[in-house]
Amino acid sequence: MDLFDMHSLPNWEDHRMLQRHLREDGWKEEAQMKAARELYNKWREIFLYVESYCDTLQNISDYEYTDKNKELIGQNLFIVAPKIIGAAGTGHYILKMENAAIIRRNCCELLDQIRFTTAVGAGERKYANVIEREMDIFRGLFKEWVRTFVKDGYTDDWGLYI
Repeated sequence: MDLFDMHSLPNWEDHRMLQRHLREDGWKEEAQMKAARELYNKWREIFLYVESYCDTLQNISDYEYTDKNKELIGQNLFIVAPKIIGAAGTGHYILKMENAAIIRRNCCELLDQIRFTTAVGAGERKYANVIEREMDIFRGLFKEWVRTFVKDGYTDDWGLYI
């Protein structure tokens, strides 16, 4: 039995929004879609590692907030995949960049929570190290993915993505 068969996140190919986008004009963005698929699939791997890490977190006598940390980790964990799909499903540069910024922020917060739970003794360093190594790979794929974004003629009314 394949571990990925029990996954909480759908396969890349199972996203209807992406399938519609690919049929319409996704062929124009083949390199971008390939990079997004690789990023998404890496996130699916990380997702399993983080879920397993949360399952191993222990309540310890002098720290009573482990459950809150699990909740925060879960919030960050569940945001990334939809943002990858959302960015892949649009041709608008600004929307892609907004989603990319949210992904980066959530990944940083997730790692902060994992490092913190390890520092207070609720989590084990060896498991956190695995997640950090996988996140380094994810970060490299993320950079490759963002490099595929093509600026369009739309103006960011807020002046952030110019």
